[in-house]
Amino acid sequence: MKTKIIIVLLLLVSAMGFSQQLTYKSGGRVYNSQNQKMSPDDVRALLITKPGMLNFYNEGRTKKTVGNVFLIGGSAFIVADLLNGLTRDVEYPTALTYIGAAAIIVSIPVKIGYSKKIKTAVNDYNKEIAQVDKKFEIESISICANGNGIGVKIGF
Repeated sequence: MKTKIIIVLLLLVSAMGFSQQLTYKSGGRVYNSQNQKMSPDDVRALLITKPGMLNFYNEGRTKKTVGNVFLIGGSAFIVADLLNGLTRDVEYPTALTYIGAAAIIVSIPVKIGYSKKIKTAVNDYNKEIAQVDKKFEIESISICANGNGIGVKIGF
């Protein structure tokens, strides 16, 4: 029974020392310490206890979505107007082309800004994890034995 307690205690101490570093790569993708891509829901689950970082990450994801809507929508307007001009005997370009071009131009600064927000959230998370690791530094582990039994002594 005592050996099971010792094993569980050692596993808990080793789990405390492990921290998961996040890595940001282009396109808003976040990878964990095993270099596996994390879904946005997984990243949100990690950041749920840190509302400031979670808010920054969510703002970045929202900006990415809005930028994609403007970019794809603007491209669709231009293509639709081009196809309309090619298949019918109408003057090209019409207002749809200008609206599409404006949407694409607006999407550029929006899409540039989202990566900065996600990078900031990931970097802040990694800095906080590094600080937590320093707080839980184990200075010594020793096994003690006396007349009452065997035990583990951990010094922080």
